[in-house]
Order: sequence, then C-alpha cells, then structure tokens
Amino acid sequence: MINITLSRYLGDKRIKQSELSRISNVNKNTISALYNNETKRIDLEVLNKICNSLNCHLTDILEYIPDDDSNTTD
Repeated sequence: MINITLSRYLGDKRIKQSELSRISNVNKNTISALYNNETKRIDLEVLNKICNSLNCHLTDILEYIPDDDSNTTD
C-alpha cells in the first residue's frame, strides 16, 4: 500500500494547504484529497509540482507499506 504523508510533512513545516496550492499551482481540491489521503491516483505532474515547490523528495510525502500477505491467495 502507498500511504500519502503530505499532511505530516506540511504540519512539520507549518505550511497550509492553501499555501501549497498557491506556490505549486495545484488545485486546492487536489491538495485536499492528497492531504487527507483520499485519492486513488496521483498525476506525476502533480507530484512533480509539489516536490518542486516544497523542495522535497517523493519519500518525504509518500511511503510504501508492504501489504499483509496473509490476506492474499495464490
């Protein structure tokens, strides 16, 4: 699973969603969906704009959590 940690990153840096939207030129609704980890797909251009604006790496705002294999069938 991929977890979006944008809310934690913005909180640590004390940056508001509206400020990120303004400096990145990414729609407020898109920022809100990412902030609240409520999106299933992310456009690479959006990730690029956010990382450029925050001067961060993808690993600062996204994290990979391995799926629990006990729930999968082969």
